[in-house]
Amino acid sequence: MMPNTSSNPAPDELHGLDFLPDGTVTLSTGKANVAFSFCAYGLTFSANTRLIDSGPVLQIAADIGSDPYTADGADLRDSAHAVIRASQGVPACRLMVSRQKRIYCVGRAEISEPWTPTSLLAAAAGLILEVRPYLLVLRDILPKWPHAGALPDAAPIQ
Repeated sequence: MMPNTSSNPAPDELHGLDFLPDGTVTLSTGKANVAFSFCAYGLTFSANTRLIDSGPVLQIAADIGSDPYTADGADLRDSAHAVIRASQGVPACRLMVSRQKRIYCVGRAEISEPWTPTSLLAAAAGLILEVRPYLLVLRDILPKWPHAGALPDAAPIQ
């Protein structure tokens, strides 16, 4: 931890951080849960860390929208489901339909310790890049997409 050389205690925000000898800021190993959000391709992703038996992981999830009903068009529904099924081959991030008939993008990446803000963001970006082709095709298929009108084909992670 950062040495406290003054009589003033460190702010509470610094208690979850470790400062390595090279000046790198890392998240304390005792801090198992970190949560943040980010936007990519018009979707708001929530991200959080968890400790599981195999070690720490970063999980991400975004609500894409409603699963198309057959009444919306059988071709539309079949096409959306074909993209969702195809994404199942992606190792760490994929599309899924919930029991409530919502389409989600979900992913999980192992993270190594010490956790740095950069390593967490890099893990999140890696997950998004894995599923990117499926998100772009699904965006073109679905009639409603969050912020779809403002997205170029190669939208960067924001």
